Amino acid sequence: MPPIIFSLINIIIYLLILIPICIKAKRCSLRHNATDHYLANRSLGFMVLFLTIYATTFSGNILGVSGQAYRSGFTWVMFAGLVAAITSSFHLVIPKLRPLSVKHHFVTPGDWIRFRFGSHTHSLRILVSIVLILSLGNFLYAQLKAAGEIIVVMTQEAIPYEAGVIAFALIILTYDILGGLRAVAWTDMIQGLIMLAGFACLGLWIIDTSQGIDRLSMAIAEHRPESVKVPGFTTQVQWFSLMVLGGLSVTIYPQTLQRIFAASSDKALHQSMAAMGIVALFTSTVFLFTGWVAIPLFSLDSGFQADQVLPRLLEQWAASNIWNRVSAMMVLLAILAAIMSTADSVLLSVVSMIRHDLLKTTQREGLKYDTTITITLMALVSILALHRDITLWRLMELKLELLIQCFPAFIIALHWRKLPAASVLAGLAFGLTILGTLLALGIKQIAGVNAGLIALGGNVLLTGFTYFIQTILLQSDNNQLMPK
Repeated sequence: MPPIIFSLINIIIYLLILIPICIKAKRCSLRHNATDHYLANRSLGFMVLFLTIYATTFSGNILGVSGQAYRSGFTWVMFAGLVAAITSSFHLVIPKLRPLSVKHHFVTPGDWIRFRFGSHTHSLRILVSIVLILSLGNFLYAQLKAAGEIIVVMTQEAIPYEAGVIAFALIILTYDILGGLRAVAWTDMIQGLIMLAGFACLGLWIIDTSQGIDRLSMAIAEHRPESVKVPGFTTQVQWFSLMVLGGLSVTIYPQTLQRIFAASSDKALHQSMAAMGIVALFTSTVFLFTGWVAIPLFSLDSGFQADQVLPRLLEQWAASNIWNRVSAMMVLLAILAAIMSTADSVLLSVVSMIRHDLLKTTQREGLKYDTTITITLMALVSILALHRDITLWRLMELKLELLIQCFPAFIIALHWRKLPAASVLAGLAFGLTILGTLLALGIKQIAGVNAGLIALGGNVLLTGFTYFIQTILLQSDNNQLMPK
């Protein structure tokens, strides 16, 4: 069977499996309201919750991770530290936010802002929602781009990049509209299992191909000696900066927060996060080694994009024999599943925030307008995704830099009860201004410190400064009112 036909048959079978799940999820809708549509009526148990968090977390950015490992060499081992920082940072959020979300029926991140800051939240809630929506728009852009790249390789360019992006967008629209988060979570469960199987195959192939870390290191040193050098101080600062950036910002992902809200119980949530930590480390290690294995095989001057390193590697693997061909197809389907599971979750979260936070409606009759919003949003992002110039890793950095500016509104405000909305709003506006200025000037980092962290520093400083100024002024007013 020709490789193109083989790839197309597997893609079609994979997609056909998902459609009945979406229809079943639609029929299981118990209530016609926002809680059921966006949170699956808070019914996600351990297995579904774990697999949907896993499938959503590892997105099309895994192509960017492998590409960056290929370009950077062994210095990119810090990505494992980034994953550890992300899983550890959830301890800042879950213990306090989860009980509040259950008690006060949070649906979107904006509900936390309304609850935490009371009646003085309109401007802050709008600005936070805009930042989160822009971040998720970036995320959706990255998934469509990654899908287009995968389809090109899987079909040996028989389906062009642009057609792959559009087809992928239409598929996501179909089952995102059909069943809400329940359909997304159930399909994520299937996709998560495919991801685990596919990445296990990839890991076994890497072990066989690399022939041990010693031989791999010698091969890399021979082809690109700079890739095995001990990193300097600036690179180490970059490592730490990126770990802090990722650890503090990923906990604010709206789709992840909504899964915290949607868990059926605290026990199911804690078990899911514990399992996620173990599997995330395995997955990140596999993709680090994937990039490193590619260094002796491909030249940096070969002309293909870094984001295509993993697909091209799988293409070579598949050409050796029929069993490797089947295994490589399993890995490609796993990557496609990771992309789809993230894209549908992101799309659902964006629409929920637009309807619930910007337009302030939670009624089911309002959900009929979600279809229009969803189609319009997907059309706009699909048009942007037709441009392939930016790398997936750079898209991820931009998203994290933007997301982390909401850190005071969520994490600091969660632990500092006296922090007022005005201080958070001033800090957020200042941080966004700094970030926008640095990006406009083309400054990605200063002395190894990421631009997003520099902007967050200004954000937090102004937040604290305005708080203490307000406290001093309030004390002064109270002293003047006291009888002498």
